[in-house]
Amino acid sequence: MSYKKGFTLIELLIVVAIIAILAAIAVPNFLEAQTRGKVSRARADLRTLATALEMYFIDWNKYPGDGCQFCWTQVYPYDAYWYVPDTVTTPVAYVTSAVLVDPFRDKEFVTSVKYRRYRYWYIDMVWGTAGIRTTPSTTLPFLKYWYGSWKLNSAGPDRTYGPHYTSDIYPGNMSLNIAIPYDSTNGTYSLGDIMRSQAHAEQIE
Repeated sequence: MSYKKGFTLIELLIVVAIIAILAAIAVPNFLEAQTRGKVSRARADLRTLATALEMYFIDWNKYPGDGCQFCWTQVYPYDAYWYVPDTVTTPVAYVTSAVLVDPFRDKEFVTSVKYRRYRYWYIDMVWGTAGIRTTPSTTLPFLKYWYGSWKLNSAGPDRTYGPHYTSDIYPGNMSLNIAIPYDSTNGTYSLGDIMRSQAHAEQIE
């Protein structure tokens, strides 16, 4: 009497269960690794842009405009302010391309490439008299103390700018300008922005 060799239903179910368990373990680990890779890339890009800004300053004794001069005058391209301008690439190439795309602002999340760039604030232009202001904002000293003359940031794993500190920590409208830094020790997908400023090589406060 002969029997066909094969797996029983129980054995097949056990194999399927093992595969499901391994997949459940592997997928989160893959996503964690992917996020860590994007964080590393964002930090490296911000270092590159920071070097370009400082090289620009050495040549021109000022930092490149962040576009807010257009938003005040409503002159094109006023809708694309607070981004690194192309002046860091021409006529002198301080960096190969100003259009360094934030890995956390990909095309699936933001359709227009100009809004996928890293965000850039030239503090002295937005709140000081380096732009079109005739008198500086009352928040300028606070922001200068916190960031220096400029700030760069990535949206971070939460893919949105912010959150910001609350008004009970920083009263008035100053709290709206101080984003909470991303901290991976609180988990890979923690809220907050990956930042770099003139005052801080890496904004961790």
